[in-house]
Amino acid sequence: MRKPLSFEPKGLLTRLLAGRGVSAGLVLLSLCVLAVVWYFTVIRIDNEKQLAIEGSIADSRNVAAIVSANLDEVLGKTLLYARIGQSMLNGEQASSAYFNPLFNGDAAYLRVAVFDARARLVYSSARQKSEPELSRLINAGYMQSLTGQPEQAVSMIISPPSNRDGGSWRVPLLIPLQDGKGELQGFFAAILDLGYFLKTYQEVSVAGSSRIEILNAAGLQLAELAGGILSGGSNYAGQPYATFLLAGKGDGLIHAPRPGDQVALVGVQRRLAHYPLAVVVSRDPEVLLGKLWPAHRQYYLQAMLISLVVLLLAGGLISLAHRRRYLYDQLLFSEREKSGLIHQLEQEKSRAYQLASHDYLTGIPNRMLFYELAATELSRARRSRNLYALFFLDLDKFKLINDTQGHAVGDALLQEVARRLRAAVREYDLVARLGGDEFVVLVSEIRSEEVVAEIADKLVETLRAPYPDLLGCHVETAPSIGIALYPRDGQGIDALMANADAAMYMAKSAGTGLYRFYDASLNAIAVRGLELLGRFRQALKDDEFCLHYQPKAALQDYRVVGMEALIRWQHPEHGLIYPGEFIGLAETHDLVQPLCHWIIEAVCRQQARWREQGVPLVPVAINVSAKQLNDERLIATVRDALQRYRLDAGLLEIEVTESCFIADLEQARQTLEKLRDEGLRIYLDDYGTGYSSLSHIKALPVYALKIDRSFIRDIRNDNSDGMIVASTVTLARNLGLKVVAEGVETREQLMHLKLMGCDEVQGFYVQRPVPAAQLEALLQKGRFEFA
Repeated sequence: MRKPLSFEPKGLLTRLLAGRGVSAGLVLLSLCVLAVVWYFTVIRIDNEKQLAIEGSIADSRNVAAIVSANLDEVLGKTLLYARIGQSMLNGEQASSAYFNPLFNGDAAYLRVAVFDARARLVYSSARQKSEPELSRLINAGYMQSLTGQPEQAVSMIISPPSNRDGGSWRVPLLIPLQDGKGELQGFFAAILDLGYFLKTYQEVSVAGSSRIEILNAAGLQLAELAGGILSGGSNYAGQPYATFLLAGKGDGLIHAPRPGDQVALVGVQRRLAHYPLAVVVSRDPEVLLGKLWPAHRQYYLQAMLISLVVLLLAGGLISLAHRRRYLYDQLLFSEREKSGLIHQLEQEKSRAYQLASHDYLTGIPNRMLFYELAATELSRARRSRNLYALFFLDLDKFKLINDTQGHAVGDALLQEVARRLRAAVREYDLVARLGGDEFVVLVSEIRSEEVVAEIADKLVETLRAPYPDLLGCHVETAPSIGIALYPRDGQGIDALMANADAAMYMAKSAGTGLYRFYDASLNAIAVRGLELLGRFRQALKDDEFCLHYQPKAALQDYRVVGMEALIRWQHPEHGLIYPGEFIGLAETHDLVQPLCHWIIEAVCRQQARWREQGVPLVPVAINVSAKQLNDERLIATVRDALQRYRLDAGLLEIEVTESCFIADLEQARQTLEKLRDEGLRIYLDDYGTGYSSLSHIKALPVYALKIDRSFIRDIRNDNSDGMIVASTVTLARNLGLKVVAEGVETREQLMHLKLMGCDEVQGFYVQRPVPAAQLEALLQKGRFEFA
């Protein structure tokens, strides 16, 4: 059967929080996935940008190195031409054939010229009579700087372009010519076409989106090639762009933007080692990174697609979770309704069962329920040694009460009778109404027939008491009770009911307010029990009780090592009565405590008398019940008796049964420890038949174990009894306890116990219980002689 769902508010709140937690967890997981995807996308794009910039710088550095090398080679040829021009000044006309650069394939040179020391034209590759553009290089300022300080004369002067012909990249060069003594001999001048030089890198500038610039030391842009377009003439003098480039030596990165630009270019600058020129190769970062945009756009699209998939998946899962929670809530609501219906049906069923199984007027079980419960009780009774009693009750003169005072008063009487019956018995006893004025009571676990009679007396007295106010009426009635005992009067509930009903009619025919047993012989026992109970207190005062003593023998040497005091009642009419007939009455009516005090006093008095007669004394054991262990005066009674008769505490022993520990183990332990502290030895009687555990034995101040006679009876024939006795002896040895066997009736039993290692024995074979006077000879002798 499927277990219904729980509908407690706490459980519902937990499930709601769990549903929200799932949604929150999915959202958090989705955000984490999105964060990871976009993080790696951005990192990848940034890395590619960084790699692109680093690659561009590397490419620019290579281009700058190539351009610088080529430019250095071109300028190196200028020095060669300058030496040829100097040879011409020395009168070597043959050199003029090799002096024209165009003739030699150097298209980078537009024309060259040689001047003497006075700046007069000596040679012009253009076959012109004058070179005004080149002549301007030789002026008074140059001449003064060259002739005034010859040691500081420079090897090459690169002048800014004049731009008169529209070619800003046509750079004039001037090289002073000196003889071997350092005297100025003349000048070599040339116009270098940097545009022609840079056009060889046009493909690099177009395909690589590079800008190639050539700057002089003053920060003037001599030539620029960008996107295949040649230009020049920009003046960077004093600008951070040129200052930064020309401040250092060798190669360097560009960290400042060009004038007019907002961002720094991506490139390098490279200074020529021997000439006051620098080559700058750079790229626009926007153009450079723009080439990466198609790939980066693909990355962004992939990230967006993944994000969309994650969002759709998360949304679907969240929607599914909400859907499942919605369905669960619907199921929960449905289960709640079903549970409510089930609960309502159970209430209706319980109400119907209550109506069907309980008496509608009194509320106690009716005949049907009583038969059902009684059958269960009797099934347990088969495993019990005690009696079960069925009381069948009928109210006397009930019909007359109904006729004279009305049915309402009769109903009120029945309700009050049911209440009194319920209060008069134990909680677990069964009380039921069979119909009309008939009631039945099943009382379980009763020790004796005398107790059954006492219960019957109690029921009679309880129901006989007047009913002073039943709807304003004073009512008096009495019950007639029939009693049937299980198993004596029947094995089943039907047989017990029939016999108890028959006994009830016998009681009703005998008079009012009486009870009768189905077994007529028990009626006499019940009467005798009442008689003994009525005389009990007077018997204590008149000293009608007496003690018989049964000695114990040590198996090692058959010495008399102790005795047990057994109570008897010397009744003036019935003669000697054994304790089985009156001990139960004494415990039920709280008479066992004064009886115990009488026994303690009698034992001590007898010990003192034997001492006066010179009879050797041995310890005497007294049986103490559970109620006596709860007696606060027990310790004081023992102490006073021992002091009054000047006896050693070792002459008095206490025997308790295992049932003494069931109700209150702690109280029993405290009382026994106090008795032990007084010097008394504690014996555990009837061992093996009760409920004590090894932990109880270990916790209690027990001196010896007395094995019950039921295990001794068949010790030679029943292996189980033999094993129990042997185990008990072994246990006692391990715990440091003595072992006493009760009920020894044959020599075979005696010898068997001796072989097992038992310490002491007691029974009819050793000595029957006898009055004190009959034991004096045995005590004088001090030992037994077994044939």
